[in-house]
Amino acid sequence: MASNIPLMKKVGAGTSGRGKEEVSDEEQLELSMKQLNLLHIKCRELRTTLQHMLDTMPNSVSSDEMYERFLKSIGVAGGQIKDFSTLYNSEESKKVLNRAKKSHDANPMGIKPWRAKDHPDWLDLD
Repeated sequence: MASNIPLMKKVGAGTSGRGKEEVSDEEQLELSMKQLNLLHIKCRELRTTLQHMLDTMPNSVSSDEMYERFLKSIGVAGGQIKDFSTLYNSEESKKVLNRAKKSHDANPMGIKPWRAKDHPDWLDLD
């Protein structure tokens, strides 16, 4: 899964006569949902990072080989953490999360928790 997917694109000047910075509310919400979905997927990937590190450590190998495998798994884990933190700290994610917080603060009633079992295709980016 590519982590450098720019989801929050600005609409060009040729789109429905609108300026470069204008995006309809519905389009903005759609882009925001895609950004949050990608952020959620990256977060879920982190949940298995330690397990993948341990899975690379078979008992029947030499200590040198185990050390090399461990260093390699640390590099992979570091990359996953970097991908998530870059995405989480991006301007797009900050805008989306701030907008969601403002919306929740304005109308906190009636918001039900999101459940993965209700959305079996949540891992799909498209």
